[in-house]
Amino acid sequence: MSSLLPRSFHRSILLGVGSLMSVVVVLAILSMLISGSVGRATQGLAAAVNQSGSLRMQSYRIGMALADARVPADLRADRVEALADELEQRLASPRLVDIIPRRADEEIRAGYERIRADWEARMRPQVAADIARLRALDRGPSGEPPTMTYLADVDGFVERIDALVGELERITEARLAMLRVVQTVALVLTVIVVLVTMVLVIGRVIQPLAELLECADRSRRGDFSRRTRFTGSDELGRLGESMNRMAADLSQLYSDLEGRVAEKTRDLERSNQTLELLYGVGQALHETPISTPMFERVLQEIRVKLRLRAVTLCLDEAQDPHPDLAPRRKDGRACVTASDEGERRVACSSDGCPICREAEPYHPALRALGRGDRRPPVSFAVADQDRAFGVLIVELERDQTLPPWQGRLLASLATLIGTALSLHRRQRDGRRLALFEERGVIARELHDSLAQSLSYLKIQASRLDALLVAGARPERSRAVLAELRAGVDTAYRQLRELLTTFRLKMDDRGLNAALESTVAEYRKRGTTEIRLDNRLPASLLSPNEEIHVLQIVREALSNVIRHAGAANAVLRVSVGDPGIRVTLDDDGRGIDPHIVRRGHYGLSIMRERAAGLGGDIEIAPGPRGGTRVRVTFPSRRTRDIDTTDAVHAS
Repeated sequence: MSSLLPRSFHRSILLGVGSLMSVVVVLAILSMLISGSVGRATQGLAAAVNQSGSLRMQSYRIGMALADARVPADLRADRVEALADELEQRLASPRLVDIIPRRADEEIRAGYERIRADWEARMRPQVAADIARLRALDRGPSGEPPTMTYLADVDGFVERIDALVGELERITEARLAMLRVVQTVALVLTVIVVLVTMVLVIGRVIQPLAELLECADRSRRGDFSRRTRFTGSDELGRLGESMNRMAADLSQLYSDLEGRVAEKTRDLERSNQTLELLYGVGQALHETPISTPMFERVLQEIRVKLRLRAVTLCLDEAQDPHPDLAPRRKDGRACVTASDEGERRVACSSDGCPICREAEPYHPALRALGRGDRRPPVSFAVADQDRAFGVLIVELERDQTLPPWQGRLLASLATLIGTALSLHRRQRDGRRLALFEERGVIARELHDSLAQSLSYLKIQASRLDALLVAGARPERSRAVLAELRAGVDTAYRQLRELLTTFRLKMDDRGLNAALESTVAEYRKRGTTEIRLDNRLPASLLSPNEEIHVLQIVREALSNVIRHAGAANAVLRVSVGDPGIRVTLDDDGRGIDPHIVRRGHYGLSIMRERAAGLGGDIEIAPGPRGGTRVRVTFPSRRTRDIDTTDAVHAS
């Protein structure tokens, strides 16, 4: 049966400790069983000894009762008879009979039977004869007392009783001695088994657990070099082997993790360096005007941060001329170079640029550069979308390579420079376009107002000249002169309005603050009470739209103050489904929008401004009298959405 069990089961700690504890339990049970058996066998021996001892005492009491002459004979006879009956009862008592073995060959049984037979055959008849003599002595004449035969043989009877008592005591002592031996043996075996169990537990449980705990504690502190010596096929041995394998695996993983952490740290440092360089270059390109000193600082920063030999920025001036860049080549290219301080180098000259000619375009698969002991420059395209501005050329040291991350960073820097150049060009074009638009606005304003007035004055001057040549009456000449003076006044007023319009600026507070200032200004100019209801969100309009809206409002308020004769006016600005709506209601005399007065061009200018906003203007009688001027135009966000939808639809 044992050969069928697995090897690890034979060496199981639980099995060994369990077996030893089972032995302890078995020894305890056997000790208790034997002690109980001996106890049950010994039970009653003491009572039997007492009972047999009482037979001896009872025998002497009978003798003393027979020999007591102080008691009358008749009474002595009754007492002796009672004592003899009591002796017979004690001799047949279960306390004594049950202890006596049943087998006849037993010594104690033979002694008990001899006492019983002697009592019945000899001693009892003697007691009866002595009782009869006492009764006869009591009835007869007094004389010499009779001789008691019982007293002559009582000592021999008592000796037999002493032999029985001694045998009972010997048996009791033998059984108690056997009980002591059994308990002593059980105790010794139990102590031996417990000691063996303790040795087993210390050697196969406590010490392995201590080493396992030490290994676990060192592993917790990051030391995976500790190994346990307790390995085997038992439970803790297999646990020790697992702990050793786990420590080895953790050591390997920890080493790999340290390598990965170091690699990630290097990657983070490179990323930090990349972001710092990109931020610095971007900030310099954004905050500093495009110029040769700015590019020299940027290229020098790139060279120092990436530890390059030299960095050259070669721009094509024919594609995008930059008057602030120098030096320039005859073929229309401008180059800026940053190199080592100890080496003076000229990137480009009138005879050509060998660096630009020898530079190789960068490719992501490029790892090492160089032919022999010399490494050619590497070029990166400086472009924005489809527009190329030039190249960014880097030169490496003799023992230097170009890692992929540096190549990507240099490509990003070249793109960033291209974006800055493109943004600079767009800003320059935007300023030029704004200048052209502003000149067009000035020309239109002059043509629609002051030019018309001057043309009218020219006509009136011709009429006056013709009247003077023809010798017309003075009244006609004075009428033409009055019209000429009114025209001059109108032209002067229009000139002042144009100056005010051209000097108008929008501060940082935006359109809402400008509307409040305008309403307060026109409220002071006249007696009309003007109220502003502005519900336009801030920063919704572009600066150009804000200027147009403000000019329309100023023109409308000027008409209310000068021509309407209104007591109250309400200016409302809101945003709704049609777009942005500007409404001015007054309670004045009203106006016919279809009648255009001579020399007044404000309404037409308002219509042109509304058309420039992409909306329309409505001039009509108000709902409660007076005049309503309403300008409605889409917001910039709405126009962008409409333009996007139109592009998607096309």
